[in-house]
Parts: sequence; C-alpha cells; structure tokens
Amino acid sequence: MSREQNYPRITIAGTSSGVGKTTVSLAIMAALTRRGLAVQGFKVGPDFIDPGYYQMVTGRAGRNLDPWMIGKDNTRASFINAASLADISVIEGVMGLYDGRGELSEGSTAETARLINAPVILTIDCSRMGASAGAVALGYLKYDESLDIRGFILNRVGSDKHEDMVKKAVERATGLPVLGCVRREGSISLPERHLGLVTQGETAPDSGYIDALAKLAESYIDLEAIIEIADKSRNNKIGLILPDLAGAFKSPVGLPKARIAVAYDKAFSFYYHDNFDLLKAYGAELLFFSPIEDKHIPEGIDGLYLGGGYPEVYAEALSENRSMAGEIRKAVESGVPVYAECGGLIYLSQAIENFDNKVHAMSGVLPITCKMQNRPVLGYHEVITDTDTVIAPAGVVLRGHEFHYSSISTVGDRIESAYRIDNGLKEGFVYKSTLASYIHLHFAGRPEIAEQFVSSCAGR
Repeated sequence: MSREQNYPRITIAGTSSGVGKTTVSLAIMAALTRRGLAVQGFKVGPDFIDPGYYQMVTGRAGRNLDPWMIGKDNTRASFINAASLADISVIEGVMGLYDGRGELSEGSTAETARLINAPVILTIDCSRMGASAGAVALGYLKYDESLDIRGFILNRVGSDKHEDMVKKAVERATGLPVLGCVRREGSISLPERHLGLVTQGETAPDSGYIDALAKLAESYIDLEAIIEIADKSRNNKIGLILPDLAGAFKSPVGLPKARIAVAYDKAFSFYYHDNFDLLKAYGAELLFFSPIEDKHIPEGIDGLYLGGGYPEVYAEALSENRSMAGEIRKAVESGVPVYAECGGLIYLSQAIENFDNKVHAMSGVLPITCKMQNRPVLGYHEVITDTDTVIAPAGVVLRGHEFHYSSISTVGDRIESAYRIDNGLKEGFVYKSTLASYIHLHFAGRPEIAEQFVSSCAGR
C-alpha cells in the first residue's frame, strides 16, 4: 500500500460496551502488523488505556479521536497527522456505535467515522442470542443509513451450529457479510481495576499474548476482506483541513525553546500523544522520567508535565521516594512552570488516603489532601480559566474530561482556583507557576495551549 494515498482505514464498532471490540481490534492490529503492515491504532473518545495496548501490538503510539473535545476539523487533522505515516489505520469505537453526548450522538463512534469517512465493521456479542442477531444487525444498519457499515463480526459464538444460525440471520437480514465469527473459547481477557483495564505499561504482556491475539484474528476473522475494505477507503475524501490545524503538528526548525520533563512510568501514563507532538512542534524538548524509580528530576529543565495515571496504586513507592518529592517541591517554589492533570494533581498534594484507609505522603506542593472513594467522578466538561495560567490567560474556554475515584478532602487557605466549570463549581488550583486540575485536556482542541505552555517554560 502506498503511503501517498488517502489513508486506508477501518472502524471497529460495537453494539454496546462489553461486546469485545477491544479484543477484536487488538487482534486485527496484531495480525496486520505480523503481516508486515505499519498499523496505526486509534481510540474514539477520552480513553488512555486502550491506546497503550495498541502500541504494544503495533509498535506505534496509540492515538485518540474525540470530536466533542477537540472539534471536527481538529479531529480530521489529528487523524491525518498519525495516519499519514501508516499503511492502514484501525479505529476502535467507544461504547455503542451511536452512543455520545445526548440524542445527537456528539462524539460518538458514528460521528467520528463520518468525520474521517471511515467504513464501519460492527461487533455483536452473540453469546445469548440466536436468530435475533439478525434483528440487532438490521436495527443498527437502518438507524442511520448514511453511515458506511460494511459488515459484522460476531463475537462469543458457542458452536458450529450457533455460528451457522447467527451468521445466516445477520446476512439474510442485512445483505452484508459477516467478516468473522469469534468463538467463545477464543476469548482473550485483560486484567482490570477501578479505572478500567490495567495499563499495558504495568502488565507488560510477553510475545505470547501478542501471538494469541494474532492467532485469534487469523483463525476467526476474514483479514483479507478487512484489508480490502480499508484499502478501498483510500478513495473516501476526508474533507478540508485548514492549514493552521494541519501545520500545528509539524516539527519546528532550529534548537528547542524549552526543556520539559514529563513524568512517565507505571504511576503516570495517561497522556494524549498528540499533546507530545504539539509540545514538540512548538519547540519543546521532552525529557521523560519516573517519579517512582528516579531519584532526581532531569537536569536543566524549564518546565514539568505531570499527567494522569494510578498514583493511588503506587502511593507507597511514590511516598518513599523523598528525594524526588523534594526536587519537585523545589522546582515549584523556584517558579518552574508545572502543568499537572488528575494523577499529577494527587502527586502534588500533601497526602492521599487510599481505599484501605492508609495515608501516604505525596510531594507536598499544594495545601490539599486527597481521598479515594467508591464511586467515580466522570464526564466531559467545558471550563473557563479563572486566572492567567501557564497554558492560557484568564477567560479562555476549554473542553476536557475527568475520570477519577479520588476527591479533594481538605483545602488549605490562600490557594487560587484554576477553572470555573460548566456545572457552576470551581475546579483545580493555581500556585506560583503551577496549574493542577482533575480535568484532562487534549491539546489538539486548542493548539495554542501547547504553544502557551512552551512559551511559559521558555520565558520563565
């Protein structure tokens, strides 16, 4: 396949969450990679964990496409930025095909597939149905006939008889092909915890796991048909990409403007790779370090980026690394610009009380404490910056999302809020040149965020 063509691509969607589309998507990515193709994995929505598994099986950083959070044109630009370097792109959907924000399905898999003009393969869990699979398939096909659904993968099929029944029912009802019948015994599961799957960086599955994924696809899925559908999509035009959006991802010319240290290890791995691309495009040199393993932050840095992850899981190890905590405090107090999201906010707190009621000291930068709780806080938000920060001046509207089981249990005096959130509450904290918040931002929504952060770091 020529990389100069229009981005061969396929969307693997599901009728709902839990139908097995992640395993199906990973299996297809693994098998296509084994065939020598450069495969680019994408996830619809704000998921951080699935893209890590894409990287594990393809060797390429997984990406996110989120029309609500970053906008339609930016979604196209983000797709092209990564897809232009691959032979084929596999886009895994989120929840059910048409599930998004409200009745208009904003940010849904269906909307995303339309934006990048990608054909759709729908995954159906057939474990508790027979001929009714045909009715399910037909319903999804007829719900929005403008969507380019090309076929179906039937998952958790129990026997030859069951396969014959559901396959005939779906093909008779829709007139479209069944491209795979994945047997129940062929299922591959991944470990889970409170925020979803355990991250790829923690489990580090060996080659046997990738072999099993590839074998699953080779055994049960018509890969030649998948490749053919994706290859024909090169003729599907994606739409006008404004030069400033596409150009925002281009690498800078000349020496870096700022050296930014990025916390990246088992405790901190929730980042959008587009954020890294944009920071580098605006002149940042990124230096990755581990708050768990390393005793010191990188030397000569101009800024710190502390992303999300599972600091609560590794709270004891983080607490024991007092030299790292001390250097983080020293950097903040000396005015080094810091941008911290969710797990990064927790790490900047005084302490966190875990699920087992044990309290672990954190870096002690902010006069707050955190506590784990049994119910999650999650959802998209539109926020307005309350004051000038290292990423934006006051009064700027940003879109982001949050997903966490912790809450702020105590807040000290004289600390400024970062945002006014769309539910009327104050959110996040500003201290010196530090911005810490539970809100995750995808910089492709407003590339000037990355530009401003690099400028803040370079001009301190």
